[in-house]
Amino acid sequence: MKKSLSSRLMYTYMGLIAIIIIGISIGLSYLITDYFFKAKEHELNEKGQEVAVIANYFLSVDANRDSVTRYLSSVDQLIGARIWLFDNHFELIAASERQDDSNQENNLDPQSPTEIKKTDNAQKAVASIGKQIKQSGAINGQVEKILSDVYAGKRVNSRIFHPYYKEQVLLVGLPVGDENGNSKTGAILLASPISGLDKVLNDIYLYTIIVGILALIFSLFLVRGLSRRIVQPLISMKDSASAIAAGDYNRKVEVTGDDEIAELGKSLNSLGSDLDEFVQKTNKMEKLRRDFVANVSHELRTPITIIRGYNEAINDGMVTDAERISKYRGLINDETIRLERLIKDLLDISRLQRSEQEELEYVPLGHIASNVIDMLDVQAKEREIRLETDIDDNVVVKGNGDRLYQLVMILGDNAIKYSPDKGVISFGVFLNAEKEPVLTVTDQGYGIPEEDIPYIWERFYKVDKSHSRNIPGTGLGLAIGKEIIRLHHATVEVKSQLGKGTCFEVTFKNSVDGGQ
Repeated sequence: MKKSLSSRLMYTYMGLIAIIIIGISIGLSYLITDYFFKAKEHELNEKGQEVAVIANYFLSVDANRDSVTRYLSSVDQLIGARIWLFDNHFELIAASERQDDSNQENNLDPQSPTEIKKTDNAQKAVASIGKQIKQSGAINGQVEKILSDVYAGKRVNSRIFHPYYKEQVLLVGLPVGDENGNSKTGAILLASPISGLDKVLNDIYLYTIIVGILALIFSLFLVRGLSRRIVQPLISMKDSASAIAAGDYNRKVEVTGDDEIAELGKSLNSLGSDLDEFVQKTNKMEKLRRDFVANVSHELRTPITIIRGYNEAINDGMVTDAERISKYRGLINDETIRLERLIKDLLDISRLQRSEQEELEYVPLGHIASNVIDMLDVQAKEREIRLETDIDDNVVVKGNGDRLYQLVMILGDNAIKYSPDKGVISFGVFLNAEKEPVLTVTDQGYGIPEEDIPYIWERFYKVDKSHSRNIPGTGLGLAIGKEIIRLHHATVEVKSQLGKGTCFEVTFKNSVDGGQ
């Protein structure tokens, strides 16, 4: 069964919370247990030391054992620990006894009937404990081992299951002797039940379980909301990616915040925009390719058809008039020249594309531009177009003179073709603020739509068929110019406004100022 990311996150967070709660419970119970035992051990050791001193006094004066038993019982009630007093021969001398509250009286007269009865009970209890210790090998062996350590001068602090009282106790054993630790006359054992601690721990566990259940219920809602906030953008991204894969590049992800998920959403939106732009450009280029094939076919077919038709008319004898034959031959020659020029331009583009590096030298760009302008002046005057110049003759670039001549000719010829009669064309050659050579050609023609500017460098591309239908040329000029610009590692910027004209600005990256 497939589990969603939201469910996995929820289970993971809840499992983590459960582990944390269990860990805190275990650590807390350990700390409380450790603190309880240390505090109790310290208390028993202090009280045991005091009891040992008094017990030593009783033993030294050979006091009545009933008095010792009553003393130990009173201490038992005070510190909550069963107390056994042994002599140095492993014999039980006295043991504390707990009695019901109903039997407790404030009459301390040792000759009263009540006190006599208590004394008899105490003696019987001590005798009973001593008898069971001797009869039980297990009890006797464990007691002898503990007493041996105490008689050796060691203090015993341990947590054991008491063989007599049948419960877990904290056992402390101390030697009985004088204040200097000499003349050991016996040993004292204090056993404090730890059932109280068990109750505390049970309360802690119960409290922890309740808090843990409440925390898990609270975390269920908290984690579910958190996981939804994390997963919902991912679902939106998945849908957007599926839409992009299906061709819908306008599907966007709603991005909120500035975290990594938001960055991923922005990247996916950017990817969709880039793919949309790429597909549009690819479609545009595919259309250009089809138009190129169609234009090449048309440009080649037209002169070939004309040449073939006139040539067949002459060869078949359909035309016998010498004047008409001469006219037909002239048309055949013109179409041949046109066909030759078209093929030459195509080969020129191919040759420039294959050339990674031609032999370059420092040439005067200003002089080249001036010579081209002189060549174009005759063509411009036929349409009363004025050519204006702002040329710095000292500007020198590293390049191929013939190719630069060709570039200026292409830009100038193009400007004349697309300029209205009596228009103005400006040529400029200068150094910009970065001391880079710049060539500009500006006309007052029809202008180029902004969306068409990236494609004017393609072969046979024509922006406005209505304006360019009767304009002569192969349509390969700017394609050749683009390769020449690339060959010189230059950049070109085209600025155009419809109805106002176009400016071509070519910037070269290397220069020599001839004036310096």
